[in-house]
Amino acid sequence: MFIEFLGVALDQVVTEGAKMRYLSNGTLSVPMTIRASVGSGLGFGCQHSQTLEHWFASTPGLKVLMPSDAQSAYSLLRAAIQDPDPVIVLEPRILYAERGEVDTSKVTKIGKASMRATGSDITIVALGHMVNIAEAAIKAAGVSADLVDLQTIIPWDRETVLASVKKTGRLIVVEEAPQSGGWGSEIVATVTAQLFSSLKSAPFRITTPDVPVPFNGGLEARFAPTSDDVARQIKHALSQSGAPQPWWVAEGVAK
Repeated sequence: MFIEFLGVALDQVVTEGAKMRYLSNGTLSVPMTIRASVGSGLGFGCQHSQTLEHWFASTPGLKVLMPSDAQSAYSLLRAAIQDPDPVIVLEPRILYAERGEVDTSKVTKIGKASMRATGSDITIVALGHMVNIAEAAIKAAGVSADLVDLQTIIPWDRETVLASVKKTGRLIVVEEAPQSGGWGSEIVATVTAQLFSSLKSAPFRITTPDVPVPFNGGLEARFAPTSDDVARQIKHALSQSGAPQPWWVAEGVAK
């Protein structure tokens, strides 16, 4: 199901399902798993290329997950099905054609991030397909970085992220979502509030611009940040104390 179609069921999911445990004082639960495909890159146009995780990111009672590869797709979906409360699994549709080895015995806990790489220069937090983009960017930039695959947006793994940033002193959040209102803002705010005196440079986000996803193939290819875009922003974070311009402004793609 395209994530956009979940809008017709928002009342049932957000107002009813997410509140049932609270309203019944724990007597009732809603063990419901919702799968929805998200993301751009396949030419589906502005109506079927969004991520829209921010629709649910401030709804207590919901859990929201997003895999980045075959293993996390398997493990996160199993965790969602076994959870007693409503869980939304957002599946990057650009990854549907990907293949990979899966350990069926591996258990993934909801709310626990995965460390895709470890380093000392900077912390990169990403989600879904952007994890793979960030991984390629780290190699292109030639830096030593912690790459945190968040996996769960609600509840997100504060402990892992804060421990990593406390070690590196720098943070970039990479998300395939508009600049305004993204889940990464919450991470940047939390890190800034709790680790302000430990930071070596300003934490910032790498996002998409505040525009609908273009249908034109050439324009869509420059809608989401590429590994080269992320690599340039990483180099900025390591050489400057302030946050850079958005990548689309710095590269003259958009204003």
